[in-house]
Parts: sequence; structure tokens; C-alpha cells
Amino acid sequence: MKRLRYRRLAAVAAAIFIVVGFGCGTDGPTQEEQTAVEEAVRGYLDALARSYSTLDLSHLEGHASPVEIRNVRNLLQQLANSGDRVEATLVGFEITGLDIFRDVNASVAMVEVWDLIRFDARNGTEKGRTDGSVQSTLIQLRRIDGDWQVIGRHILDRETGQTPDEEENVE
Repeated sequence: MKRLRYRRLAAVAAAIFIVVGFGCGTDGPTQEEQTAVEEAVRGYLDALARSYSTLDLSHLEGHASPVEIRNVRNLLQQLANSGDRVEATLVGFEITGLDIFRDVNASVAMVEVWDLIRFDARNGTEKGRTDGSVQSTLIQLRRIDGDWQVIGRHILDRETGQTPDEEENVE
């Protein structure tokens, strides 16, 4: 099941980059367009962190489409079903590629760094912590009523950071 999901995500990413490669985008985004998309991505990631930490999806309103909010709801439900809650802190991100198509669609390739703390959803006991979890992601946005909203976020690769115990053992 996971293999099929990763294959699907890889196919989506490949299709987007093929479209870019064949020139369906513009000559490149203007500085103003790039700044607007970067601000939308930052707003979305901050809202995503708040949604994970509080289990409140209302933080995503205005930052994400209804379909993306539903996708996040499903992820939070999976966590809750496993008895977990995650406190997520965005440490930072770096955009490695940004393309805008027909002034209404954007694709952003990036590397995100997160600190994560996993809690027992029932009693709040800390179950684990990971500092510096690195994720390569592809974020798709659409301009809706003049504002950029995330319509999809795909994790292409994930490298787990160290737990605090592992950091202490590194010389």
C-alpha cells in the first residue's frame, strides 16, 4: 500500500516537472510573484504546524483549499486513531524550485525542517521527540480570488533527525 502511494506521489511530481520542462510555465516568476507565493507557503506551513499542535483545522482556512484541509484532517485522524498527537514546530524551509503557470497555478519544490514531539493523545504524556526532521516536499498552489492557496502538499522524501538522546551520544 505504501509503495503504491509513493509511486503515485513520484508520478505526480514527475508530471509536474515534465510540464515545467516543456515550457508550459512562463519565463519565470517576477520578484513580486515569487514573494507572494513564498509568503503563501510560509503562511500555510505555519498554519499546518498550529493545526497539528492543536488539532484545530481552522488555522488552515484561507491558506489551503477544502481538499487540502480534508487531507490534513485525514492525517490528524490517523494520528488520533493510533493514540498520538504531534506538536510540530517549523524550524525553517528552503525553496529549491518555484514555477508559476498561467498566473493562477504554482508549484514549489522545497526542503522543510521540523522539530516534532509526539504525545499520547489521551493523557498528554510525551512519547518521543525528533529534532531536525528534514522533508523534501512539493507544494501546489492555486490563485483563488487573488490569493494563493495550497491545493496539495506531497512529501517526496523524509530524513528523520536525531532524538535528544542520540545527540548526547554524538561526540
